[in-house]
Amino acid sequence: MKIKGAFFDLYGTLLMYGDMSAAWNDWLSEFHRCLHGCGLGMSRDEFALSCDGFFSKPEPTDNGDGLTVLERRIMAHCDELSLTPSRDQLSETAFGVAVAWQKYVSLDPETPIVLNHLKSRVPVALISNFDHPPNVRATLSELSLTQYFDSIVISADVGFKKPDPRIFSVALKETGLRSDEVIYVGDTSEDVDGAVAAGMKPILIQRRDESSKGDRFDFKSADQEKAQDSIVIDGVRVIGQLSELLQII
Repeated sequence: MKIKGAFFDLYGTLLMYGDMSAAWNDWLSEFHRCLHGCGLGMSRDEFALSCDGFFSKPEPTDNGDGLTVLERRIMAHCDELSLTPSRDQLSETAFGVAVAWQKYVSLDPETPIVLNHLKSRVPVALISNFDHPPNVRATLSELSLTQYFDSIVISADVGFKKPDPRIFSVALKETGLRSDEVIYVGDTSEDVDGAVAAGMKPILIQRRDESSKGDRFDFKSADQEKAQDSIVIDGVRVIGQLSELLQII
C-alpha cells in the first residue's frame, strides 16, 4: 500500500529530550513557588515528596469546568494539601510548570526540513499526549511548526490518550485518510501499540546520540539521574534520525 500520510508524535520525536532530571527539578521549583503564593507552608523537600508520581495518578474527572487535565491535576493536588487556588492561579501554575519543564526539550534540527518535504507530498498530522494543550500550541507556534500540520490532535482536547486508537481516528477523519495509508512515527511503546491498534504502520525513532537522563514522563522524588532504556519491539521499523523518513515516503 502506498503511503499517503505521515503522522507524528511530538515529544521525543519532533522534539528531543535533554536533561530531564534538571527539567523536573525546575518543574518542582516552579510548582512550589506558585503554590507558596496560594498559602502552601511546606518546604520544597516536603513538597517534593507529596508530588512523587504526580502524573501517574488517575486523571481527575472532567466536571465540565473548562479546566485542562493539568489544571485538574493541580486542583486535585491542592485539595490534598487543603489549598484553594483561584482560577487564575490554577492557570498561571499550569502554564508556569509546563514552561519550566519545556526549557529542557529542544527542536530536532531535522524536523523543519523533514516536515517541509513531507508537507509538499502528503497530509501531515500531529498526535500528542499532553495534559495542557495551551503549552503545546504555544510551543508549535514559537518553533514555527504549526504551518506543517493538516491536523493537530492533543489528548487533553479529545479525551483519549495513546495507545487508545480513538485518538488516531480524529486525525484520520480530519485528513480524510484511511489508517492503512498512514505511517505513525513515535518514540515510545505507547506510540507503536496505538498505531498498530489503529491500523497504521508504526515507525519507532531511537536516536543514536540521544543521552537524556531522568524520567521523561513523571516527577520522581528520587532516582532522577537514571538514564532511559532503549525500546525493542519485534517487527517494528526503527530509524535513528528523522531524515531517514525521506527514503521511505
